[in-house]
Amino acid sequence: ARKNFPSGARLTVLLNQADTPELQAGARAMSRALLSKYQSVVISSLEHGKVFAAHEPVAGIILAAGESSRYGQPKQLLDWKGEPFVRVVARRSLEAGLAPVLVVTGAKAEQVETAVKDLNVRIVRNTEWKSGQGSSIRAGMQTLRPPPPFGHLPQIRRNIYFDRNNTHVGFGGGWEEVGAAIFLLVDQPQITTSILQALIEKHAEGLTSIVAPQVLDRRANPVLFDRRTFSDLLALEGDVGGRAIFHKHHVEYLPWHDDRLLLDVDTPEHYQRLLADETL
Repeated sequence: ARKNFPSGARLTVLLNQADTPELQAGARAMSRALLSKYQSVVISSLEHGKVFAAHEPVAGIILAAGESSRYGQPKQLLDWKGEPFVRVVARRSLEAGLAPVLVVTGAKAEQVETAVKDLNVRIVRNTEWKSGQGSSIRAGMQTLRPPPPFGHLPQIRRNIYFDRNNTHVGFGGGWEEVGAAIFLLVDQPQITTSILQALIEKHAEGLTSIVAPQVLDRRANPVLFDRRTFSDLLALEGDVGGRAIFHKHHVEYLPWHDDRLLLDVDTPEHYQRLLADETL
């Protein structure tokens, strides 16, 4: 299918005639393999004038640079079922199909990087980690940003978007190879591939700017950010996270019936609670 396409061209696969829920599920299953060779996969029924989903690669950015001052020791290296937290979160990200997976390190960088050195992840060393989480988000975003175009040649990038009626897909200007990024907290080793894949699917259905889990009427982590938010994430300063840009973009909440997503390890008491929960 790629024969005679010019070098550097962006290729989209259109999976048409997905006229039933069963065919749409089959198309979704095909998307992950196709995205290793193509930039996007659109699932549609042209006969009925509908686009059901547009899949693009989704990056995973693991925030693992903090010094865990409240906890008293590096949370990245705490043990979870025989493995350090950071390694567990990285493995879950890879299992869910996130690509690329970036691990942003800072405090205890060498030890944290050693814990994931044999995994297919990309290390991003944040030299400004002491300034807060915003610097780690910027470091991840800067790594995803492609180099500037050569000479006066325009960058051939695009953003996929749906119209209001979800009936067709348009292509507009963009600057990234990935369609979105999921930010993961290193102190949530209980994260599951199910929630990561659910965020990906929800985003593909409408390409909403931000998709966040909602548990017991509370926003939970991890959170997915569409490419259109990347410029705002790059502008974050200080000890703030992605929540600081929620007011600038449409946020879609994904109902999720698993209150384990509300737990992150800020204190030794939280860690003991995590270890004591046999359902995790």
